[in-house]
Formats: sequence, structure tokens, C-alpha cells
Amino acid sequence: MVKGKAGGPLRLVSWIVLAVFVGMTIAASLIVRAAVADEQRRLLRARTSEAGVLLSTAFQGAAATLPVLAASTHPRPGALEPFTRAAQALLGQARAIGALQMTGATAAVIASIGDGPAAGSTLSADRAAIALRAARQHGMAAGVLDTSSGRVLSFAVPTGSGVVLYEDLPLSAGGFADTNQSGPFSELQGVLYASSRPDPAAVVLATTRQLPLAGTVDRQKITVGTDSWLLTASSRQPLVGTFAANAAWATLAAGLAGALLITMLVETLGRRRAYALALVEERTTALQQALDERALFAAAESQARETAEAANRSKNEFLSRMSHELRTPLNAILGFGQLLTLDELTESQAESVDQILKGGRHLLDLINEVLDISRIETGTLPLSPEPVLVSEVVDDTLTLMQPLAAHRRLRLVSARPVPAQVHVLADRQRLKQILLNLIGNAIKYNHDAGSVTVSFETTDDGQLRIHVTDTGPGIRPEHLPRLFVPFERLGAERSDVDGAGVGLALSRRLTEAMGGTLEVGSTYGEGSRFTIQLRIVDGPLDRYEKSTAWTEALDTGTPVPGRHKVLYIEDNISNVRLVERIMERRTDVELIPAMQGSLGLTLAREHQPALILLDLHLPDINGDVVLRKLREEPLTQNIPVVIVSADATPGQIQRLVKEGATAYLTKPFDVETLLNLLDDTLSPTAATASSTSQA
Repeated sequence: MVKGKAGGPLRLVSWIVLAVFVGMTIAASLIVRAAVADEQRRLLRARTSEAGVLLSTAFQGAAATLPVLAASTHPRPGALEPFTRAAQALLGQARAIGALQMTGATAAVIASIGDGPAAGSTLSADRAAIALRAARQHGMAAGVLDTSSGRVLSFAVPTGSGVVLYEDLPLSAGGFADTNQSGPFSELQGVLYASSRPDPAAVVLATTRQLPLAGTVDRQKITVGTDSWLLTASSRQPLVGTFAANAAWATLAAGLAGALLITMLVETLGRRRAYALALVEERTTALQQALDERALFAAAESQARETAEAANRSKNEFLSRMSHELRTPLNAILGFGQLLTLDELTESQAESVDQILKGGRHLLDLINEVLDISRIETGTLPLSPEPVLVSEVVDDTLTLMQPLAAHRRLRLVSARPVPAQVHVLADRQRLKQILLNLIGNAIKYNHDAGSVTVSFETTDDGQLRIHVTDTGPGIRPEHLPRLFVPFERLGAERSDVDGAGVGLALSRRLTEAMGGTLEVGSTYGEGSRFTIQLRIVDGPLDRYEKSTAWTEALDTGTPVPGRHKVLYIEDNISNVRLVERIMERRTDVELIPAMQGSLGLTLAREHQPALILLDLHLPDINGDVVLRKLREEPLTQNIPVVIVSADATPGQIQRLVKEGATAYLTKPFDVETLLNLLDDTLSPTAATASSTSQA
């Protein structure tokens, strides 16, 4: 009985203990369950934040090329070629890159690379709204667009000059993408919306096709440019681990072992939490370091750009001031030196004056060459590329250089004459300047009684090579890399040969500016050969004769009784021959050619022509100066003047028309347009109006 009594209380105690342990187990199970749920939500929040930071950084980086592209090319209407070339090179995985001109709320496409809207089109709806948002917020804006080639994520970045650059990145259907084991969504089901709300039309990235997400979902805002995007995520599997997720049921099953299991669970959870926090901290630190490095790189790049721009401005200011400060005293030196030559001087005095004039002219040439190099580097050197008759330019150059060659007893020959009607695309005056420089160097650095040979060679791809070969001492191989460096004379400064080391550098840059190349080959002790390579094109007369449109145009004009004089001021003989051939079909027109601007002014005053055709690039004075003098002269101010030039930028045309040009024809000009212009100018109505105006 005692045992029974005793067993009763013990049993009661056991039941009480059991009940207590069962209660403790249930309480512990409930506590563990709540703790697991809280930890699951916290880890989901942390994982979602981590994914948001990575995605924000990734999309910021994806569109980082647009600000760099804008800063390096400065796109604007009329100056889009650097942007187009750079955008073509950067296209890569992007579907399209382009530039928009913003006018109020209207976006017009001014350049497009890839599958984007065509240049010249006007945008509306969603794409225009993205560009307008970027322009108004002065920062990057983005959005999802449905295009004919599929869904794209479009970024827009303003440049600060009314131009907005955009880049389209392709998106998969519905934004669905598989994720790998190491990505930010390896443990998550996630959806990224390019809006602040869960809009199915704005899905950028989704790791599941089952939308919207089910279960416990975390929603966070991430910043991309000036926009706020929404990231929603749920876990693919328990983030706290399978064991922790089942800890509550294990606690219930364990009964008396609940305390131990709880201890183990707490320890396990503590370790996992520490690991998760350490991982988040590590990745946050890595991201912060990446952002800091990027900021340092951007600051260094900005500083380097500002330094380069400041140096370029300083160089241009120095060259402009140097030109003015040196030309002013040079004008007096050369002027008074030339006056001295008019006096009766002794032989010694004449030699001294000659040295003064020679040195002054050398310094003036050096100033002009340095300024030309600077203009080429800044893109402000005026060039007029047009078909140039090679034989004419070469013959003129050889004629000019023959006295200098004769003085050194050198043979100046053309070993392989170029075909009579071969034309190349070049600026005639600059091509002549290059040939004078190369042949002049071949004479200066040659041996007495040596030879300078000019020869020609055509290539299969339609290029003409002009070779200038000398029998001089040649160039050492180690000196060749520095041959085209400005002011580098390779030791010739210690000789008695005049020079500044600028001519070859200028010649190469002029050739490249005209779309050609200038190369050198030399054998030390035997001589050197410089080669100019330019593209062969049809001459103006050849193009005219091949065309069929002119024959129809000849029959549309109405002949005017009497003969009208037309003055053509042009230094390119090929262009003169073309116009002469055209005028042969007009019996009512007498063409008066003038190869120089000053001669054209004299003939205009003398003949009072009914029309003047004026080229801009003349050997003595520029065409715009001729136009200004014609308009200032009472006898010629009412004569219609038509500019005929290959230099036809919009700003150039507007400026010359404002200064008094009647019209502007771009080379190669359309024959029908020229004939219609003649009909309009030489018609009785136009002639009467001109006579009345002159009266």
C-alpha cells in the first residue's frame, strides 16, 4: 500500500511532470514556431534587400554607357557622326541606341542605331514619356516597352542640350529568366516591376511564370536612375533550413528531450543568423567598395576631361595670341625689308636684306603650319573635298619647284605619268600644299646632282598612290616612328638646311583629313619614298557625260534672245570644263572663266555679267571675301551670285545667303538644277528686275 500510495503521488508527480513537460514542450514548440516564422521573414527581407541592391547596381551599370557616350561625343543636330560611330561600336547586346531631340513634350529621333525608331520620326506614347521624364528630372529614366521586335527595357539619359540618349535592352517574353545557384534569386522567387506598383505590363524580370507570388511575400522599392521600381520576392524553400522549419514538430515528438532540442535549435538558428548577417555585411562591403571605386573613377575621368579641355583652350588661346603678336612685327619686318630691296644696296647689304626676308618668310610659313595643325586637331580647318585633276596639280607643283631643283643641279622628273583624266577626291589647294612640302623636302635633303622622281600607281580597290622618291641620305630605321611628330627634325637642326619640323606632320594630317593616307619608306644611305594615297573618283565632266538627266533638262529651258554673260570664278580646271561643256548647249550664254578671286572681281566690274558662279576655295582670296566685295561695289552689288562649293554645311549656307548669295549649289551639282537656275536668272522678268534695281 505504501508503494501504492507512494506510486500514486509519484504517478501524479509523473503526470504533473509529464504535463509540465508536455506544456513546456507545447509552449516551446509554439515559441520555436513563432521564432522560425520571424526569422524566415527577416531572412526573406534581407535576401530581398540584397537582391534589390544587386539589381539596382546592375541596371545602373547597364545604362552607364549613355552618360559616357554623351560626354565623349556631344551629340546634337548636325554633329552626329562621332555619336553614330561610337554607338555602333557599343551596340553589343543592346537592341538599339539612339538620340532624341526634345521640343517641349515632343521627341524627334535624330539618330538611331539598331532596331529602334527610324531617324526623322516623331515619338509618342510610352517611349516619348520616358524621354520627357528623363529630360524633366535631369537624370536617367527607364521603362518597359512593347516594340515590333519584342519587349525591351528602355533607358533614357539627358545630355543637357535638349538631346536625350536612349538604349533598348531586350527582355524575354513576360520577363521570365532562369536563375543559377549563385545568383541573387537562387533561394527566391522574385518579380521586378519597372514601376512603383505590381503592374503586369511593367515586368522587367521574373523567376516564375506563376504571378502574382503566393505565400509570404516581401515588397521593397529600389531606385534606378530617377525612377522607383518595385521588387517582390518569396522564398523557394525555407530560408532557415529544413531542420529549423520542422523544429516545432520535433519538439512535440521529443517530449522530455524538448529542452535539448530547443537548445540545439537556438544554437543552430544563432549560427545561421550569424552566417546570414556576415554574408550580408560582406556583400554590402563589397558593393560599397565597388561604388566607391566607381565614384573615384568618375571623378578622375571628369578631372582628366576638364584638364584636357583647359589645356586645349590654353593651347588655342596661345596659338591665336602668338599668331597676332608675331604677324604684327613680321608685317613691319617683311614690309620694310622689301622696301630696302628697292634702294641701291651694296652686295653685302643686299645679302643681309635677303637673309632678313628669307627668315621672315620662313617664320610666317611656320606660323601658318602650326595654326593649320591646330585647326585640324579641333576640326575647324576648312576643306573643300571635290574631284581634283591630278595631272594638273602635279604639273603646277613641278613647275613651281623646278627652279629650286635646278639651283641644286637636281633632276626633277615624272617617271610614270598619271593618265590625263584621273581625278581624286581632295581639296585642290591642300593637295598642292602637300606635294610642295614633300617635293621641297626631297630637294632640300637630297645630294647635289641627285634626282627627285614623282610616279603614280593605281590599286585594285580604286585608290591612286602618288610616290615622291629622292636619292638623299635616307632615314635611319629608329628615326621613322618620330618622323611625323611636330617640330621633330631628327638631327637636321644641326645642319644648314632650313626647316622647323612641322611640314611632314601637317602633310599627314591634311591627307588624313581628306580621307587618304601618307606613308614613308626609306633605306638609309640610298633615299626615301613618300606615298600619298587618295580615292579615285569620276571627274565632273565624266559624271556629266554619264548622266542621262541632263539631256532631258536641256530641252526644258526656254532660250532667251541675245547672249548673256556668265562669270565662273573657279580654280579647278575640271569644274571649269564641265560648266563650259554645259554652256555649249546654251547658245544664249557666254561663259567667262576666272581662275582667281581677284581676277574675278576685275572681270565682274568690266563685263557686268548677268550671273556669277563662285567657288569658295580660291588660291588667292576666299570666296566669301569675293562675295562681300561684290556686294560692297556699286557696279556689282545687284548681280546674282550663286555659290558652287563642296563645303555645304547648313551653317555655312545660311551665313552666305545672309551675306548676299542668291543660291547655293553643292558639288557635285545637279545639271538640271543649274540649268533651271540659269533659266530663272536669265529670263526677261529677272533681267528687267535686275536692270530696275541697278537703275
